[in-house]
Amino acid sequence: MTAPGRKLLLLAVPLWMSFGRAAALSEPEICYVLDGILFLYGVILTMLYCRLRICNAREANKKEKPKQSVEEGIYTGLTPHAKDTYETIGLKK
Repeated sequence: MTAPGRKLLLLAVPLWMSFGRAAALSEPEICYVLDGILFLYGVILTMLYCRLRICNAREANKKEKPKQSVEEGIYTGLTPHAKDTYETIGLKK
């Protein structure tokens, strides 16, 4: 490519990009449509999230175990460790 061709190309690219920006700014309807789509997307996701939380809370309430009395605690049936778990090494002097 010759030097004038390169200069023309270097000038044409930024000019072409600015025309694209001007065309996008002159059509705000596109932005409104996209905003509406994003708004609906947010509302739908929020509804699904709340539905999931409510369903999980209901299932947790259904599966909740009845309260245990003090005698039937979680430690029932467990025995304490033996005191002589480790043997001492006989030291000869």
